[in-house]
Amino acid sequence: MSGSVVVPRAESACEHADSRSTVPFTRDEPQRQPLDSPLDSPLDSPLDSPLDSPLIGDALRSPLVKTGTLITSTVQLEDGTSLHNVEQRWTLLGTPAPARDNIVLVAHALTGTADVQTWWSRLVGDGCAIDTTRYAVLCANVLGGCSGSTGPRAGSTVPFPKLTTRDQAAQLWRLLDAFEVRAPALIVGGSLGGMLALEMAALQPERVREVVVFAAPAVQTALGTGWHTLMRTAVQIGGSQDGLALARMAGMLSYRSAAGFEARFARSTTDHGAIAISGWLAHHGTQLVRRFDAASYVALIDAMDRHDVGRARGGVKRALHRVAARITGVGIPGDLLYPAESVQQWTREIGARYVTLESLHGHDAFLLETEQVAAILVQALARSSARRVHACGTTGSGSTAPHVRAVHAAASPIPQRIALAGCGTVGDAFAALLADRAAAGWRPGFLTGVLVRDANRPRRGFDAAAGRGLTSPHAITRDPTALLRDDPDVLIEALGGVEPARTLVESALRRGVRVITANKALIAAHGPALLALARAHHTSLDFEGAVGAAIPVIRALRSGSAGTDIVRITGVLNGTTNAILDAVAEGSSLERAVAYAQANGFAEADPSRDLDGRDAEDKLRVLAWLAFGVPPQSVSVDRRGLDRAVIRWTRWMASRGHAVRLLATVECAGATVRAHIQPQRVAVDSAWGQVRGANNRVEIVNRDGGLLTLEGLGAGGHATALALLGDLQSPVRDAARA
Repeated sequence: MSGSVVVPRAESACEHADSRSTVPFTRDEPQRQPLDSPLDSPLDSPLDSPLDSPLIGDALRSPLVKTGTLITSTVQLEDGTSLHNVEQRWTLLGTPAPARDNIVLVAHALTGTADVQTWWSRLVGDGCAIDTTRYAVLCANVLGGCSGSTGPRAGSTVPFPKLTTRDQAAQLWRLLDAFEVRAPALIVGGSLGGMLALEMAALQPERVREVVVFAAPAVQTALGTGWHTLMRTAVQIGGSQDGLALARMAGMLSYRSAAGFEARFARSTTDHGAIAISGWLAHHGTQLVRRFDAASYVALIDAMDRHDVGRARGGVKRALHRVAARITGVGIPGDLLYPAESVQQWTREIGARYVTLESLHGHDAFLLETEQVAAILVQALARSSARRVHACGTTGSGSTAPHVRAVHAAASPIPQRIALAGCGTVGDAFAALLADRAAAGWRPGFLTGVLVRDANRPRRGFDAAAGRGLTSPHAITRDPTALLRDDPDVLIEALGGVEPARTLVESALRRGVRVITANKALIAAHGPALLALARAHHTSLDFEGAVGAAIPVIRALRSGSAGTDIVRITGVLNGTTNAILDAVAEGSSLERAVAYAQANGFAEADPSRDLDGRDAEDKLRVLAWLAFGVPPQSVSVDRRGLDRAVIRWTRWMASRGHAVRLLATVECAGATVRAHIQPQRVAVDSAWGQVRGANNRVEIVNRDGGLLTLEGLGAGGHATALALLGDLQSPVRDAARA
């Protein structure tokens, strides 16, 4: 391609590239060499082919994530002006086929970047809708952007030319030319990216196999221009920081739906009396200022306001008629920026395929409704494969496709976007469980972020989830404040202990984010206050795994299925001590029994809270709260755990044919609640004696003599992870939210 070169940077999937730096190198030097000036590089002379470079060839053969910069010596814009030494940052995921016919070009939205996995991680990756074991995904920061591409910068005295979406689309075709891609398998984008996808189709229809356009018009709408006028004015009045923050706040109002805002915020307030939605908007404004340039922001919305696929082409229908059968337009009911009707209008006019994406999320649904978006992409890639073009041919027919509403499965009620706090025994088991479900063809959720203490610790479950496209390799963070930035639907807290778990859970609830936890210490100490906070912010707090792991005892008490007028609850509540007691009865020493429990994932590295009964005490306090309505910390618990004397007694009882169980009981007599945890002798063939290993058993007795018994695995990462997944799926919610 005359006048263009590609400067690649290879990086592994777990590296974080500097999106603003590019270091050119020569064809003959495999090491990147800093240059005094881009003009000093022999790469300014056009190559016979960018792929002739051994470095480019290596980048295309490697399955790792690659980033680089396309440098084009001269770019002539639609208004007749020219830009020189134009840079465009790109990211490539997957390996291009020798024929370059497996490339998927993804065009990002207004404030997106070339790193597609930061905003579409659940759709791009191994086993995802765009499967990087089959396809190579190419994404570039648009011309005019500020994440490694040429564009205006705030504070610069050099005027920047006016860009159009046609200029930006032409530059994306230049990028494909640089990679010698004749016809990409798919061109896809949403919002600004959707505008670019339409312009690419109009510019070179003979090279298009399939195009998917999410939430974008063929001609900028009056409503869209109105929103942008508000944003532009905010920057003009408020400047590059306060003004950009205000512009982003206005933008966020247009990116979600009225119904979604009501469902999430309504009239909820923070603990300080502030309106909750105000804090949410301010947060997004602050975050954008940290990573985006105000001048670039204005230039990009200006380009969107000039968008008109039919300009100088005889109208939209004439511009796209040759490629209409290969275009799918996706509209979102409730979209406040580009209403579904604006997409329906151009699809009807040209005879393209139309699909409805049902969502409460509004405009941003193409980023959030993973299951529906995945189905649309999979169908588009299937059509693309059926009409694969050859290097010297075209797609032929310009016949139109029927104007249909897509038939798809109803959107799952289960929250999809999961922030996972903690990836130790329980958290990693939960990630493994997600990967296991995905392998069976069901994806209950996706990890948007994973909070850890040690980022270098091996995590099999997380690696398996990343391998299934359920999370990004970049999702791990040590910063608690980063975990909630991407507006997850649910926070799963698996840190353990009271702090910092309490602070993180409170922050999530104040944002209206649903919380699921198995942290019995947290619930025993602060359960009522956290549940009240959840009610105040119209969300829910679920904690099935806090007692009994996979046994649904919490759900039975909260839903009322355990009955009314409960008088007593008794249980083996700690699977660790139960497994230890069994091992001791069979002749093991206490030390060997503990080591056995640890090796099988039933005990923590420090098992003291299990052995002395504090773990069971926390659980008993939670049960007392739910059964009798008393504050957990008000309950006085008489407790004895497994000390040396109890271990000797257990051996003696075993020699006489009896078993010992650590039984926890809480009962209510009138206004008095009594609780105790004691090792007790039971018959080996009794119901309690048959509770073996790490199993738990709970009996709930009602005043009229009714008895509910629940039994199952009560310890270990997998059992607790099952409880977390059960809460994720469960229709049971706090009554206040219902």
